[in-house]
Amino acid sequence: MVDLRGVAPLSPLTPILIACAAVAWAITRGWRRRARWPFYRPVALLLSWACVTALARAALQHWVLNPTREAIGKDQPYEGTARLAYFGELALRHSWPFAILAAAVAVFLRRRAWWALPAWGLSAAGLCAAYPDLGREPQAWVEAGVAAACLIASAWAFRHGKHVDPVPSHEAMVLIMAAQLAVVVGVQSSGEPHVFWDIARILHGAMYSWLLLYQVRKFMEAA
Repeated sequence: MVDLRGVAPLSPLTPILIACAAVAWAITRGWRRRARWPFYRPVALLLSWACVTALARAALQHWVLNPTREAIGKDQPYEGTARLAYFGELALRHSWPFAILAAAVAVFLRRRAWWALPAWGLSAAGLCAAYPDLGREPQAWVEAGVAAACLIASAWAFRHGKHVDPVPSHEAMVLIMAAQLAVVVGVQSSGEPHVFWDIARILHGAMYSWLLLYQVRKFMEAA
């Protein structure tokens, strides 16, 4: 039997994310004769992507990256299949700021942000191409900078979407953006996110628990 208890993404945050995504889809689809809220769909898609990436990263870390790291030591770069797995894990991790930006544009401006997909691809490809020459700490700063830029763009969408009538998806996106801001400021900007990852999990767990409670309340009100 495979023991996944030590895998970082499979923390208490994972079931919270799954619950958030499930309730978000229940709100979107109007489950059990409740009113349908189609404008909540971008939030449901964003939370679903968070679940998928968390589980995929957990699998890559547990079955490939962690065993390889133990075998080669912490200072040696990945090679071969392990390097490909690391690039996949990096790309999944790096997708989250762009996913938040795309959802923010959809929620606040009611526009599709398909351009976020090639932007994510180019950014992730650049990080992969710079590995391992860039180094762990500079890479952390680059990722923090990209996350901050996406968050600033998301805040711009929020500011310029004030003419749109507020709906519950607005409040949900603000909570998600607040969680991302807390992680960028408290963890990624430290230059050592691998050291402060427990702080990130606590911050994410608190913010997404709040989001889950908010969604459950809105679902119960949608009679």
